[in-house]
Parts: sequence; C-alpha cells; structure tokens
Amino acid sequence: MSALGVLLLCLCQVTVLLVIFVFLGIPLLIALFPNIMVKMFFLNFRRIPMTDYMNVSANNVRSIGRAFYLHGQEGNIGVWHMLPKSMSADYREKGIHPDDEEMERSLSLTQYPIVLYLHGNSFDRTIAHRVELYNLLNKLDYHVVTFDYRGYGDSEGNPSEPGLVNDSRLVYDYVKSHAKDNAIVVWGHSMGSGVSTKLVMDLSVEGIPPHGLVLESPFNNLRDAIMNHLLSIPIRWMPESMVQKILIQPLREVNLKMETDKRIKAITCPILILHAENDHVIPVFLARKLRDAALAASRDVKYVEFDEDRNYQHKFIYMAPELSTLLPTFIEHSKEIASQRGSLRSN
Repeated sequence: MSALGVLLLCLCQVTVLLVIFVFLGIPLLIALFPNIMVKMFFLNFRRIPMTDYMNVSANNVRSIGRAFYLHGQEGNIGVWHMLPKSMSADYREKGIHPDDEEMERSLSLTQYPIVLYLHGNSFDRTIAHRVELYNLLNKLDYHVVTFDYRGYGDSEGNPSEPGLVNDSRLVYDYVKSHAKDNAIVVWGHSMGSGVSTKLVMDLSVEGIPPHGLVLESPFNNLRDAIMNHLLSIPIRWMPESMVQKILIQPLREVNLKMETDKRIKAITCPILILHAENDHVIPVFLARKLRDAALAASRDVKYVEFDEDRNYQHKFIYMAPELSTLLPTFIEHSKEIASQRGSLRSN
C-alpha cells in the first residue's frame, strides 16, 4: 500500500474512533458522571481574573452604584445597586455621593421602580451585555439590583438550583424590606429565567408576588433546553427512555429541574417574555412553548419576539429600541394589577 493509502486508512480509523467516542463515549461519561452535566449547565467556572467587583463604575456602569455583600447560606453574596439616571445625575450635580443608608432609602421612592436582575450561566454580573442592560434600565429611571449566585463572581459557595433560588430570595427580601410599596419587577435571563420563575412562583404561592416578571431568552424546561442545544448533538440519537434515564433523572436527583413551563402556571403577576428569533443558544420555539403553557393556564402574559434580521441572538435584546416604551408600559400595567389585587384584599 502506498504512503498516501496508509495515511487515508489511518485518517479513516481515527474518524471512526472519534465518531464512536462522540456518539457512545460521551453519553457513557454522562451516565457514569452526572456531575459533568451539572458543571456544564452552571458554567460558573468561567470567569475573568482580576475583576474588581467592589467598584461598580470600573465595570462601565454609568449611574452611581453601590457594591456590598449579603450573607447567604454558604457565605457572602455579592450585590450591586445602581441608581436611576435622574437620581444619579442630581447627586453628581450637587457633588455628593450617597451613603449606604441613602441608597437603601431611595428604594422606597415610588416614582422609581426597581428591577431585580437574575443573570444566566457563566461569568458574572460584570459582563458587558449585562452591564449594558443595567445602563438601559437606569436610563429609563429604574433602580437596578443585581447579584452573583453562590459560586459565581465573588459570591461564596457552590451552585445548585435550590441554592440559586435561595440566593435570589435573599436579595429579593432585602430589596422588598427597603422598597416598601414601590414596584419590584424580577428579570431573569436564560438560566436566570428558570431561577426567577421559581422565585416568583414561590412568592405567588405565599400571596406576596412582585409586581411583574420579565423572562428574557427563556426556555420551557431543562430537558428541552439540553436536547436542543448544539452541544447535545452527540446524544440526540438516544431514545427518550434513555435520555430520561442517563441524563434527566440523574439531574433531578441532584435537584436540577428547571420546570419553568410547570411553575409559570402558578404565577399571579403579569409576565413579559422577550426572545430573539435567531437565538442560537435557546431556540425560539422553546420560548413559544413557554408562552403557550402560560396562556393555557390563563396567566397574564405578553410575548414579544424579535425578527431574525435584527440579529439580537441570545444576549443582545437590550439593543431593541422599543424596550424604552415596552418596559414602561409593562410596569404600569403591573402596577395596575397589583393595585387591583390590593383593593380586593382590603375588601
């Protein structure tokens, strides 16, 4: 056999072995070591070194902000609070930087609604597309409070779904304790949409929902999100029974469920779903399924889909100019519903 023939034969053998590993070895590794999938889901090991979490302005936040810690189940949780643009401008014009108590008192001013932002997996609260959203929300004259879940950024501990929900409740309760009657909207992006839906479901069941819930680039449930991700191609050949046995069930055993399409049915505040048609991480039809689940349960839901030619993909919806009217309209509607709910309670 010629040298070229030997080379081609070797290439064929390597290709066959690679295909066998990808389509058989990867599923086997997942079955034997389910924690691999847990780590791949949370991706909290992705981080930028030397990040200054305690200097809000150093991370391109335009409004005055405060960095601080809340003590959670597994240690400190890093939090940012950024002021509405007009309030920030007033302080700067006077040459004053508000102290911590002033920042907390400002949360009760009802002309400035509050957005509690829950980010997606990988990296932390300092990443550019998240910061650009904070800047947009501040420009609309909203307070923005955001944080890193346990195991992300400068927050201590290890991530789990119950842990992320617990951290979210910790920060929500902090905000609520200072907001008094001010409007609070919970905003979850990607993985954060699953966490925020569980948080708001819990609050709804307790009879104390926030004013509204925004789900940006959400998925309907964990199984569909995994099986429709590009990285799932090596396991798509498996029958559903095998998917459940070697993939979904082990994740459920470590309390990773993300059953957003079930949980959304119990939410009692208005819901706004935002999704890009060309989202390459979470296909748009999963957001449509989530919308349909909410509508089937007669939830108050508004669904907005951005055309493919706008190229917002998974994390650039903040660039949509209509958000400057869409969000105030949604928040005003949420306030009206909350007011009606309060009137019914008092009667």
